[in-house]
Amino acid sequence: MTPRKSNYFETPLTLAVLRLFERVLPLLEGKSAGAFKAYVFGGCALHMLTNARGSADIDAELEIAAGVNREDVIALLDGIPEDYELNGRDMQVQFDTRFNTSLCPIHEDFSERAIPLTPFQEGAQFQVFVVDPVDLIITKLGRFTDRDHHDISTLIRERNVDLKRLDMLARQAIDYCPCDKSTTLSYLRLILDESGYPL
Repeated sequence: MTPRKSNYFETPLTLAVLRLFERVLPLLEGKSAGAFKAYVFGGCALHMLTNARGSADIDAELEIAAGVNREDVIALLDGIPEDYELNGRDMQVQFDTRFNTSLCPIHEDFSERAIPLTPFQEGAQFQVFVVDPVDLIITKLGRFTDRDHHDISTLIRERNVDLKRLDMLARQAIDYCPCDKSTTLSYLRLILDESGYPL
């Protein structure tokens, strides 16, 4: 098997995403391990996994412990973008409060496969992850715009995605997703066929 490609966790965009989430650190003082967990999806996740396009919006699923006020967390993350520079250009990224994983197919075990953005964060109060390439692909089967189609092809190619595993996990996710199952399955079959997986 071809070696797994590197993650892109030191790019200006990735570091800006981390800085934005670090705004919640004052709320976590004295809290237990894992009091704040963020799982990055969308264009930012695509960038972190492949160094492809990125996004001005951070799509993320948050897990916030009972002792931390969720409204205070959202207030710190929402509104003011995080600035960064890329190739001499001033850029910004901001938290998207509208992102909701219930609106797309998602596997119930996605958090178990998520990749930590910073080393040795297990046991820390503050933890940020990027979702596994397979789980990012599964969420993109929901809308399946031309951009999503291209993103999926990029992920499969750049991350050497195990197509058998993708097929199994995607079917499980689609099975309990409140979506048009037959249409979503047809998208899955299309990308597997394009990738040479025997259907």
